[in-house]
Amino acid sequence: MKQSKSTYRRLIIVSSMYIVLALSILSVSVYAWFTLTNINRANLVSQVSGVEAEYQFYIYQDMMHEGSQELTLTDNVCSVSGEDLCYEYIPNPTYPHLIDGKVAPGERFSFAIKIISVGSSDGRLQLDLGGLQSIGYDLEVNKIQSAFEYEVTKISYIENEVESVDQKDNGIINYYNQAFTVENDSLYPLVSNVPLGIENHSNSIIVVYFDLYFNPTVYGEDAYGIPYTNSNIFMEQVFRVNHIYMTVST
Repeated sequence: MKQSKSTYRRLIIVSSMYIVLALSILSVSVYAWFTLTNINRANLVSQVSGVEAEYQFYIYQDMMHEGSQELTLTDNVCSVSGEDLCYEYIPNPTYPHLIDGKVAPGERFSFAIKIISVGSSDGRLQLDLGGLQSIGYDLEVNKIQSAFEYEVTKISYIENEVESVDQKDNGIINYYNQAFTVENDSLYPLVSNVPLGIENHSNSIIVVYFDLYFNPTVYGEDAYGIPYTNSNIFMEQVFRVNHIYMTVST
């Protein structure tokens, strides 16, 4: 009888170990979702025309992937590598993995672009996302990019090291919140008609904050057009955003 109980306990322990192992394998697969990357190692932000301007690119570091709740660069820039809940300045955003994988549905990522006009505040700023790429999909309709959307969360100005309140709803600025489609060649507008700065001030600074969000309600569909009931079709796919186009014009 004692031997039977001992054997039973060993079976429970072995079974538990197999369950833990299975869950570990599942977690690796489930969270290997996408990588935001600049594949061609060119400048992520491409200035295509207009008045000369400089930019700085920031990624919000957030281990929980909930996005930034504090939309400011004032006293909110990471001071050391590995710091959490702050915006990390990326001095040359050509590294191939701006976000290093391990993304699940419902997670959100925050970014900021600081644009500094050089010698003029009379122009208008336009930013567009482009060069989308999904890798590893079975059907066109199941490209992982179709499960992502973006949202402009704030547009502000910095003057004398003081950042303004949100200016995106001031009436003349256009900003966009929308989902990506399966079209790779499309341009997706972030902002347009944004004044370069405060009137009568040169070298003005604009900060555009935006999020990428993995929509957990987008499931894809099978070869017969029947919708799936979960996001598993996107597992092991790679999502790339290769360019942010900056146009500064008068």
